[in-house]
Amino acid sequence: MEQIQRKRWIRPCTLVYLVMIALTLITWWIGSTAKGGLELSLMVLLFALVKGQMVGDWFMGLHFVQGIWRWPILIWLFVPGTLIATAFVLSYGG
Repeated sequence: MEQIQRKRWIRPCTLVYLVMIALTLITWWIGSTAKGGLELSLMVLLFALVKGQMVGDWFMGLHFVQGIWRWPILIWLFVPGTLIATAFVLSYGG
């Protein structure tokens, strides 16, 4: 028996790519308007971490992998992201 596949109007990888473009454009807009502050800095950092996770999940193929094989990308993003966020908070707090 043949399964009927529903046609999607957009592929998941294309949707992820469009989200990454949108996050990049928001980051560019924040930088070009010379807005600043701790909250915006942390938001831009969060965008970078989310985009890194999207690259790992969708374009490196880790979306379909389970268990320990997903940890290296997550740790690679979490550790530097935490250190950079801590540096931002300490520099704005002092």
